[in-house]
Amino acid sequence: MDYAKAGGSLRVTHLIEGLGPGGAERLLYTNLKHLDPARVESTVLTLFSHGDHWKEPLRALGVRVESLQCSGIRELPRGIARLRTWLRREQPDLLHTHLWGANVVGRIAGRLSGVPVISSVHNPDYEPEAWSDGSKANTGKRRLIRALDRWSARFGCQRMIAVSEYVRQSAHRHLRFPLKSIELLYNPIDADEFQSPPARGRAELLREAGIPAESMVLLNVGRISPQKGLLYAVHALPEILIQHPNVHLVSLGAADDAFWRSRLEDEIRSANVVKHVHLLGARRDVRDWLRACDLFVFPSLHEGLGIALIEAMAAGCACVATSTGPLPEVVSHEVDGWLIPPRDATSLAQVVCMLLKKPQQREKLGVAAKKSALARFQPQLAANKLMEIYESMSIARTHLHLESC
Repeated sequence: MDYAKAGGSLRVTHLIEGLGPGGAERLLYTNLKHLDPARVESTVLTLFSHGDHWKEPLRALGVRVESLQCSGIRELPRGIARLRTWLRREQPDLLHTHLWGANVVGRIAGRLSGVPVISSVHNPDYEPEAWSDGSKANTGKRRLIRALDRWSARFGCQRMIAVSEYVRQSAHRHLRFPLKSIELLYNPIDADEFQSPPARGRAELLREAGIPAESMVLLNVGRISPQKGLLYAVHALPEILIQHPNVHLVSLGAADDAFWRSRLEDEIRSANVVKHVHLLGARRDVRDWLRACDLFVFPSLHEGLGIALIEAMAAGCACVATSTGPLPEVVSHEVDGWLIPPRDATSLAQVVCMLLKKPQQREKLGVAAKKSALARFQPQLAANKLMEIYESMSIARTHLHLESC
């Protein structure tokens, strides 16, 4: 049945790996918050049993949240079987999958259950910079992951949504998926949250973190992993401290990778900057910190879009980011931010020192960044386009059904 034509709502099930504090999970919440419940009835399924950062916020929206209760990647076959059972019982109109494991499981189970599948592609996982970011995954494992991704896309995916043009082209090239079937839809931000006053001020935040009140704060938001490039900010810090001895680097983000956190902490000790680096972990007061910092640094090695960077811009931060992948789609160099080469701690230190000396230029960049981000990444515009994609898939499914009758 075409529910849109019948005057009812489309029933869309979202399958995602978990509901931790990452960007894909935050994007799911933002989209569901702005979709019209009269037009779409949303359900969220998690593939894995861990991660519940967004569970209660989603339920507060009236969204049903359940889990397939898989414990890890080895249970993907079990996840396929459980999802097939769930789809046959619930019979949603569409299945929208997010992140690699959910994409593979959802495409296979969707095809076997007769439910159309649309997959969101959040990262350029198979680009050279992603394969050489220092993580522990070996080349053979990465090739197997790509092969499963490519095969499952061909087997059971009708459409894809890419979060940037860079990711769109990457998915087409590496997954060999038709470019015409990959929609470009930039990640939105929850713009309303940047209009309200901060819950806590700078003085309170710095005091709680043990940072002297007169300090200058460099802020990075992102999980502690090779991809996010925090290591290069640490390497830049000794040179920055020569000119600005009151600088402190604050990191907000999950530290689930114990190996990489340990290596980062070793580097912090080796650089003799222990007292100037604060790894505060995943937090819910990110927006308060964005308003409190003097400069936002985003030294990523690769990104799908860089939602943390966009949120920093929306908060009015002056931002220094790498020129990797899609980030030039987000930042106009020297207009609403500053771009530097990736893996270049020297350039990062030079630009940070220059901007810390020029408060008027930081303010100018911040004003331009906020205007750009709030204009380009509005959540309602993204939700409207997403709804159009859902309805077009529903109409196509109805036409296919009628032709087969």
